[in-house]
Amino acid sequence: MTSHELLDRDIRQRDIVPPDRLAECRVTVIGVGAIGRQVALQLAATGVPWLQLVDHDVVETVNLAPQGYLERNLGIPKVEATGMLCQQLSSQVQVKMHVDRFKRSQAELGNAVFCCVDSIDTRRLIWESVKDRVDFFCDGRMSAEVLRVLTACGPTG
Repeated sequence: MTSHELLDRDIRQRDIVPPDRLAECRVTVIGVGAIGRQVALQLAATGVPWLQLVDHDVVETVNLAPQGYLERNLGIPKVEATGMLCQQLSSQVQVKMHVDRFKRSQAELGNAVFCCVDSIDTRRLIWESVKDRVDFFCDGRMSAEVLRVLTACGPTG
């Protein structure tokens, strides 16, 4: 497949996500467990050019089924396992990996943040830290059969 053919990877969603807007996306995914990992993979497959992954955890056996990690990922940081697969999905994506907990002082952020962490206290810390620094914020929560997604974005225009 040629690089010219890869330019059409997003052809089916262009009416929803225009290529010029997609090209401007710099996305930070905080927490790459069940929700965050899938978010990161879909963003890479869609063609987001810049993706930052933040998580302190390593892949354990209990993560294989619910989070979709591979057996060969056992024992390595989740951001590395997810980042490697993102780069396999799209050779064009630049992936920055931070094997650490999110900190208020996180110097670099994308213009969009997907908050995919377990703790409500951590969610609050992230929201308070990034709400004035990003154009789009999405908080994904999952519990058994329930998935809840909350978003906030700045004014358009």
